[in-house]
Amino acid sequence: MRIFPEQLDEHLRAGLRPCYLVFGDEPLLKLEAIDSIRRTAREKGFDERHSFTVEPGLDWNQIYDACQALSLFSSRQVIELELPAKMDKDLAGRITEIGQQLHSDLLLILSGPRLTQAQTKAAWFDKLEKQGVWVPVNHPEPRFFPRWMSTRFQRFGLKAMPDAVNFMCHSYEGNLLAASQEIEKLTLLSPPQPVTVAYLQETITRHAHFTPFQLVDTLLEGKINRAQRILAALRAEGTEPGQLAWVLARELEQLQTLALARQEGQSLSEHFNRLRIWQSRQQLINQALNRLPVSKLSQLWLVMAELDQSLRQFDQERAWLWLATLCIGFRDAAPLPLAEALPC
Repeated sequence: MRIFPEQLDEHLRAGLRPCYLVFGDEPLLKLEAIDSIRRTAREKGFDERHSFTVEPGLDWNQIYDACQALSLFSSRQVIELELPAKMDKDLAGRITEIGQQLHSDLLLILSGPRLTQAQTKAAWFDKLEKQGVWVPVNHPEPRFFPRWMSTRFQRFGLKAMPDAVNFMCHSYEGNLLAASQEIEKLTLLSPPQPVTVAYLQETITRHAHFTPFQLVDTLLEGKINRAQRILAALRAEGTEPGQLAWVLARELEQLQTLALARQEGQSLSEHFNRLRIWQSRQQLINQALNRLPVSKLSQLWLVMAELDQSLRQFDQERAWLWLATLCIGFRDAAPLPLAEALPC
């Protein structure tokens, strides 16, 4: 059974399942989901909790003993396991074995980073999801972010104008923890309701946080204005242009390989599998391929070559200008006017 973080509290009011799978890359949502499960478990008499981090040297006998033995202080126990990003066969087998020992007085909470598609189809995951609940805790997609932000205001007893919600989304995209903390601070200031953009501009500090991979996905979508904003934020956060160049070169190489294959009439499915491109990203890549012909991708490689040259010469300012030009090139099939668009 799969539910989303905003559905978890309502689900828990209906009762606990034997296990919960809380996986994703958003720390705030993960922490809140696990705290909600813990709180409900305490209300149901699960008074003892054992937490383990799966890492080299872990004594699995402690976990098995906790699963099998009744506590002196409580007949109901919670076992929490924080899993690593990579799951080998041995670890999968141990998790499956623990899942077979679940009973009404034992609650299992598994947590970890975002799962790959292959991991969600693995036998260990399939069995536990059927027994319990999978709660994916990832950063909301841009189109859903305003809804999350609006709900967050309501959670703290505040109302916000639509443009104020959008302002907060632009200010805190990629940093839900800072957004939540800022909204919580607003409650102490007793702001006028509904909260306006003007009020927010006077009282908050922007804490948007992005990753190079968010930049790549935004470029694949063709959202160039947003990509330029992310690029500026990454620069302000101290990201090295060389790091961005490496990520973009890798993505551009994949795009050109796939574009040439499609131009020759080949099916992309085999190439997606060979390049280990998750199904969740295949739609983004197809969007880019439909927008960018081989000729445009070849021109973007020319830009990449100039970017690489700037980095070799330690010309940081020029490198950032080439990065901005490269981002613009992802807009559509129109050739870049290199003589005008590129830095001198």
